Amino acid sequence: MSTTLPAVLAISGSDSSGGAGMQADLKTMLACGVFGMSAITALTAQNTTGVRSIQDTKPDILADEIDMVFEDIPPVAVKIGMVSSADIINVIADRLTAHHATNIVLDPVMVATSGAKLISDDAIAALTGRLFGMATVVTPNIPEAEALTDTLIHDQEDMETAARRISEQYGCAALVKGGHGTEDANDVLAEVDGTVTWFDGVRINNPNTHGTGCTLSSAIASYLALGDTLPKAIKHAKKYLTGALKAQLDLGHGSGPMDHFWKYR
Repeated sequence: MSTTLPAVLAISGSDSSGGAGMQADLKTMLACGVFGMSAITALTAQNTTGVRSIQDTKPDILADEIDMVFEDIPPVAVKIGMVSSADIINVIADRLTAHHATNIVLDPVMVATSGAKLISDDAIAALTGRLFGMATVVTPNIPEAEALTDTLIHDQEDMETAARRISEQYGCAALVKGGHGTEDANDVLAEVDGTVTWFDGVRINNPNTHGTGCTLSSAIASYLALGDTLPKAIKHAKKYLTGALKAQLDLGHGSGPMDHFWKYR
């Protein structure tokens, strides 16, 4: 007797220490019950203390990665993470358009927790101009939402305003994540039809948060592939992330990874 699983494609960078990026994406997808596949946008030499070097994938190689996946095992959902150049972004947009990709979850990795900008202005323009409009949902954290709306976010009212503005401007749902705020880890979703949904989250006292954004967006893509509505997928993804943080895995000398397989311990 044969079996099948919903397939999900992660388009993201490789994290050599395994806590974020492609490694976190694939671990999350496995734990959430889907078949994860990969198109690597960059190689990074990093660990829990920082990034030493980055090598972008050649655009033609990335195009082949995406094409080979779609030609054989068409994914039901796509998660997009680290994309550092306009050339890379344009290739992703071209290939996903050609293959009529659905359920696209975009984690716009633009701004570090410190506030430092991680990608160039032309890459940000390509990201917002080409990929945002294709996305089912984008998942900015507070610093990224501030950069996208050119406003400061101080409270939940500001978060909701930012989510609405992003959704209206780019024609996609926007989930503004509250993990960088001072209150509980509540997130707000603004959908294209104007619906706004808040998701309550408990702030976990855990300094090891490497890969939280990658993990949440991959979990959302996984649950969309399993047939959830967007609000339901986000609810399930937040529950999964909370469990991974509560497991209190402690590896490395910096901000370490979470336990992506916590449900099965």
